[in-house]
Amino acid sequence: MKSVKNLLVPFIIFIALCLFAAVYFIADGISRKKANETTEGFFTVLSIAPKDISRLTVKNNETGYTSVIDCALDDTGNINCQFRGDDFSESEKYSQSKLLFVVSTLSTFYSENKIESASNLAEFGLDAPKYKVTIESTEGTTNLFMGSKTPDEQSCYMYVEGSSDVYTVDILKYTYAGCKGIDLLEALVIDIDYNDVKTVHFDRKTDGLSLDATVSVGKNGIASFKLYSPYVHGTSGYFGTMFDTLSNLYIDEFVAVDSSNLSEYGLDVPAYHFAFNMENGEKIEYFFSKPVSGYFYGYAKNADKYFKLSEYTLTGVDNAETVLIDPYICYVFVRDYSTIIGTYKDKSFKFDLDVADGESIVSDDSRVTLDGRNAKINDSYGRSYSSILFESIACIKIGGIEIAEKTKPSSTAELSLTFIDKNYVTTVYEFYPKDTGSYYVFKNGEYMNFYVYATEIFNDGGTDTYNYGYWRAYELLNQAITDNMNGIYDL
Repeated sequence: MKSVKNLLVPFIIFIALCLFAAVYFIADGISRKKANETTEGFFTVLSIAPKDISRLTVKNNETGYTSVIDCALDDTGNINCQFRGDDFSESEKYSQSKLLFVVSTLSTFYSENKIESASNLAEFGLDAPKYKVTIESTEGTTNLFMGSKTPDEQSCYMYVEGSSDVYTVDILKYTYAGCKGIDLLEALVIDIDYNDVKTVHFDRKTDGLSLDATVSVGKNGIASFKLYSPYVHGTSGYFGTMFDTLSNLYIDEFVAVDSSNLSEYGLDVPAYHFAFNMENGEKIEYFFSKPVSGYFYGYAKNADKYFKLSEYTLTGVDNAETVLIDPYICYVFVRDYSTIIGTYKDKSFKFDLDVADGESIVSDDSRVTLDGRNAKINDSYGRSYSSILFESIACIKIGGIEIAEKTKPSSTAELSLTFIDKNYVTTVYEFYPKDTGSYYVFKNGEYMNFYVYATEIFNDGGTDTYNYGYWRAYELLNQAITDNMNGIYDL
C-alpha cells in the first residue's frame, strides 16, 4: 500500500501541473486574441483637408532623410506647395501637382482592417517605425507612423499618435512617404521643331552603327530624313519614329545616379546616342542605356539629371541597319518616270510609261509599252503583268551593307537599270557580281555600299505574282504580250 501511495502523489501533482499549464495557455491566448483582435470594415483613420495644412514633414527613421512640404493658399484660394527637404536645390523646379498629391496622399487614410489595442507594436514594425509623418494644420499637429509592409506587400501597418489601434493602409501611402526631392521634380518636356533641325545623328555601341541624316519638312508638315553618312540613301519609317519619339517626349521619372554607380544603370558606357543639330548651331544630345529591368536609363548632355523611360517608349533602337534605312535600292513611283531600260548581258528591254499623277498602270488613261508593244495585259483575276514588272524593279531589296572604297570596275556591268524621269533626268544602276549569289550595286558610277541577292533579279514566283525578280518579271510580261488572248494571259 505504501508503494501505491508513493506513486499516487506524484501522479496527482503531474495532473495539477497539466491543468495549470492548460489554463495558462488558454488564458494567454485569450488575452492575445483580445489585444490583437482584427476588425474588418471601413474606417476613416485620418482625414485632413490639404487646404488646412501648413506643413507636412516625413522623417525616414532608417536613413535620417527628412522631406518637408510647406503649403499656403494664394489670393484665389489655390494651394501653393514649396519643397524644403534635405535634398532641396534652388536650381531645381518642383512640380506643384506632385507636391500636392503627396500632401493629399499622406493626410487622408482609410482602412478596411483595424487591429484594436495592439499590444505588440514590434509585430507590425511599429516599435521602431520606418516613417514618421507630421502634419501641421489648423487642427493642430498630428503625428502618424508607418511600419512594416503586410505579407502580401499590398498594404502597410500604421497608427496615429495617441491611439493604440493599428490599421492596414494601401501600400501607396508607404511609397509616397519615401519620396525625395528628385521624385518631385517638374517633368522635362522635350519639344523639338523639325523646322529648326538641320541634321540628326544616331549611333550605338552594340555593333558600332553610326548614321547621319539631313532633315526636311514637307508642305504637309511631316519631316523626312535622308542619310548622308556613311552613305547617301533614304531612311525607313523606323528611323523617323526613333527621332519623332525623342523630339516630342515627356519625362517625369528621374533617378538619383552618381559617378560611382553608373554601371548599375548601364550609363558608364551608354548603348545609344542621339543628337539633333539645330540650324542655329546648337546641339541637343541624349544618351541611353540598354534596357535594365524594363527601363531605358538616360541623360541629356550638359544636364545633371538622369531619367528613365519604359522600354516600350524607345522603339527600333536595336533594329538592323537594313531595317532603319530605306530597304530598297531604287524605290520609285510610276507617275514620275517615262522610261526604264533594263539590260542583262547581251539582252535588253525598254519599258515606256505614261501614267498621270494619281493614276496607276492599269488606269484606262495610262499607256504602257514593252519594246513598243502594248503591255497592258492581265490575268483572269485582274493582276497586271506590267504591275508585276514595275513592282519588281521598284522593290529590289538591299541584301546587305558593305562599307568600302570601291571604284567602278572597268568591265561592263552584268546587269543595269536606267531610269529616265519626266524631266529627262537619267539615273543608272549597275550590278557587278560579288559572288555567285549576289551583286554589288553602283548608282551613276558610285558604289552605293550595298549588295543585292540574285533572287531579287532572277526569282521565278510561279503563280505567286508578288514574288518575282525583276528580270524574270520582264520575261513573264514579254511572254504575256506574245501569248495573250484579248488582253488576258494566265500562267
